[in-house]
Amino acid sequence: MNQPQWLGSSGENLLLRIPKSYAMPTVFFRVIMCMLLCLFTQTIVASPPKKIKGKVVRIIDGDTFEVLVKKETVRIRLSAIDAPEKGQDYYQKSKQALSDLCFNKIVTVELLRKDRYQRWIGDVYSSKGEYINGWMIAGGHAWHYTEYSKSAPLAAAQATAKRNKLGLWKQAKPLAPWEFRAAKNKNRKKKAA
Repeated sequence: MNQPQWLGSSGENLLLRIPKSYAMPTVFFRVIMCMLLCLFTQTIVASPPKKIKGKVVRIIDGDTFEVLVKKETVRIRLSAIDAPEKGQDYYQKSKQALSDLCFNKIVTVELLRKDRYQRWIGDVYSSKGEYINGWMIAGGHAWHYTEYSKSAPLAAAQATAKRNKLGLWKQAKPLAPWEFRAAKNKNRKKKAA
């Protein structure tokens, strides 16, 4: 019986035989391609941010509060904003503004990441869907924290609040919280020396 040319004498398929010199690069290539495909799909199909819903039980300052979720307290730092620090002008009014917005109310928090103090950084929404982070800026109760946010709508909200002299923008020379902290740390270092 005549066998086709592509079948060897023992019946093995010669077309599928790969010389040993090509076998290792082919396996290596396949492994690398598989890894790249896995990495590529991981970045495209990244999981959406985790959301929690709970009752605000404590206001720490104008950009930080605690929310009760399933009998556990979670500390939240509002993303993209920076509110006046304790000892700074407008601190109490900023804290009160956040309290008026969400204290003892149900909020939804889109958890983004944890900061160095182990607080969750998040976007916060009222039960009516209002973006509380944006409201604090628009009302002149906090700065748009441009070191961590490049949001054009938040930048515009701050510009409008500033132009209309809302909240802290009524002050002659409002001092940004990051500048206040830097000056405070500089003074602390001078006293230690």
